[in-house]
Amino acid sequence: MKRFLILALTGLVLSLAYAQTPGFGVYSGYPTYLGLQYQIMNLRFGAGLNLGRFGGDVALILAKSPVVGLGLDTSWYYGLGLGATAAAGGLDIYPHGLAGLEFRLPDPALNLYAEGQLGALVFTGGGFRPYFAGRLGVILR
Repeated sequence: MKRFLILALTGLVLSLAYAQTPGFGVYSGYPTYLGLQYQIMNLRFGAGLNLGRFGGDVALILAKSPVVGLGLDTSWYYGLGLGATAAAGGLDIYPHGLAGLEFRLPDPALNLYAEGQLGALVFTGGGFRPYFAGRLGVILR
């Protein structure tokens, strides 16, 4: 039973291993207007300037599937993320869901993506409000 569980977990991890294109990237959007990211397997780490403050996030890409019928090498993906932004009173934390489209360019080693995020912005001083974000980025693969 232990071996089966280990094999099943290994298979799950390997199936998620290439959930989104690995590599370094640059992105811009709202509220982060300039950011850098690194993707490995199904994890993405990002850091950037967020409305004049420094912030960062980590995302777990849960699935990626090709978009059929466009004639382009395009995939859609979704996942979960957790971010934080430095604030005067501490940190603002934002757990969120995300979904996006990734476009693979054939000649240069680039992928373009567009992503939306929806969640809650939790203030460490108390309170919360809805969190909406979007980003456009380039992944260097």
